[in-house]
Amino acid sequence: MGEMAEDRIYADRRGKADVYVGSPLGLTLVAVSDDRVGRFRLLRRGAVRDVATGDGSILIGTDEDIYRSTDGGDSFDAAGFGPAVAVGFDGDPIAADPDGAVARFAVAADEWQHLGSVDGARAIDGAWLAADDGVYRIGEGGLEHAGLQTARDVAAGGAVLAATADGIHRYVDGEWTTERSVDVRAVASDGTRAHAVGPDGLYEYDGTWGRRESPIDEPIVDVGYAGGIVAVTDAGTILVDPAASKDGAEGWRTRSLGLEDVSGLAVADQ
Repeated sequence: MGEMAEDRIYADRRGKADVYVGSPLGLTLVAVSDDRVGRFRLLRRGAVRDVATGDGSILIGTDEDIYRSTDGGDSFDAAGFGPAVAVGFDGDPIAADPDGAVARFAVAADEWQHLGSVDGARAIDGAWLAADDGVYRIGEGGLEHAGLQTARDVAAGGAVLAATADGIHRYVDGEWTTERSVDVRAVASDGTRAHAVGPDGLYEYDGTWGRRESPIDEPIVDVGYAGGIVAVTDAGTILVDPAASKDGAEGWRTRSLGLEDVSGLAVADQ
């Protein structure tokens, strides 16, 4: 991991986005600037189960507690939740523990407030939660089961999408529609774009779902948006497909971070 101490920042920081990558080693910050993967460094040691960003904060779930940073990762404070397998933001932090208990941190009361329980929480995005027993909508008063028998991930950036072992599903007017029957483990959407990843690679939505070729033979585990598309592999390689490149060249840019068993990524508010 010696490379992570090197200064890899580029002088032109136009279009810079901070990407946070979780792994058993800890939380790594990666600076993505336009079409380049710039500086990366380890912010905090210790296995990260999940990572989320929102309200100018970074939230990480670990086997000991949830830790929150409000200064870009320079320092982290324990949130007093205990072990967490999924974290997210819907105005306030939301988290799920290994037993399926889900809670929201009420800032005014300075305490975690129980919302309900699920079987095997997997992921949180905004007011939605994916679990082994389906997808839930998170409300002020608790959890409402919104359908599907099981879900691995949920994305709520515009269209609500769910990833399962048998397909990519879209939620519209209280109903789920299977848009492609394929094994996927993660989904992302931002209102104009949507992507999913699974054992067979990356999928992209452009009216219909189609395969998007990856430049490397490593399983992609998560995908998001930092101007362009940003993805990370299980083996710790960052892939960037820029919205626009300085040299006009199209296609993926990649860089190995020297990590293993990556759990996921989150992009800072832009």
